[in-house]
Amino acid sequence: MRAYRLIGADRADVVELPPPEPGRGEVLLQVLAAGVCRTDVALLRSGGAGLALPVTLGHEIVGEVIALGEGVRAPERGAVVAAYELLGCGRCTACDRGQDNVCRDVVPGAIGITRDGGMADHVVVPARNLVSLGDVDPIHAAPLTDAGMTALHAVERGRSLLEPGATAVVVGIGGLGHLAVQFLRATSKVQVLAVDVDRARLDFADEIGADGGVLTGPDAAEGILAANAGRKVDVVFDFVGAQESLDLAAQVTGRGGGIVVTGGGGGRLAITAQMGAGGAPDREVAIVHTFGGTRSDLRQALALAEAGRVRTHVEVYGLAAAGSVLADLDAGKVLGRAVLVP
Repeated sequence: MRAYRLIGADRADVVELPPPEPGRGEVLLQVLAAGVCRTDVALLRSGGAGLALPVTLGHEIVGEVIALGEGVRAPERGAVVAAYELLGCGRCTACDRGQDNVCRDVVPGAIGITRDGGMADHVVVPARNLVSLGDVDPIHAAPLTDAGMTALHAVERGRSLLEPGATAVVVGIGGLGHLAVQFLRATSKVQVLAVDVDRARLDFADEIGADGGVLTGPDAAEGILAANAGRKVDVVFDFVGAQESLDLAAQVTGRGGGIVVTGGGGGRLAITAQMGAGGAPDREVAIVHTFGGTRSDLRQALALAEAGRVRTHVEVYGLAAAGSVLADLDAGKVLGRAVLVP
């Protein structure tokens, strides 16, 4: 079979491998679609420091069950399923609830990172990580297994602040942000403001339900306040996580609000512990740093897609184009999410 393998820093290629066989508790999937993520770009650039290489990339996976390992009774052969990407210990109370993202006993691994993933013709995954796809198109479903799940998890972490009439800001209208805009629109009655460095992405956000858009830059905070009738906002969902975006979130979030940080742009958000109001972020602002999502988040994301309330914007490529797709994503040339179809 073909597989896009990470070999080292800036070294990856499509190679031929023997088809894998599922072990105990595992399932063999014929890959139908595999999403491409900025995490894949980061792994390629760094060479996956600390990982056992080579490894097949691809943690956003939809496939058809073609073989069952020992002890597996479901799903049955021929079922089309989505793969929950995270790998906790599988035994602690968090994993038992489907919350591998907060596993109590190990640092969670991930399919396509700490074990071979879905940028291939076939992939083996633990049966416990499979979720029924329903009637969602596999190509549109693949990004929901990470980008969708993660974006929805962020929205859920800010749910208490999403009262009718509140204002939410989504920073970064990329693979995750374009889904967060739709999740907010589908599950709340808040005003949604989009922030991005690219005007075309703000226009895109407007098409999928944002109420307004603000370009990143020195006047961004002023623009957000102006779009919110001069008031600070209730919650910021930052899918960039750079210093500039975190500083912006601190400036525009009002007392009693919250900042939900999901992006991994290397910024640092800090508070100054002092008496009295004022500062940025102000006191009584909640700060949450999210990681991935839960099986429940994935199921809900798929259900919203199946109901037609959320739709991933995808650009589709063959597996052989994996290298060029990662380069385009790194250069900011992908709108929404790129998906590889073997």
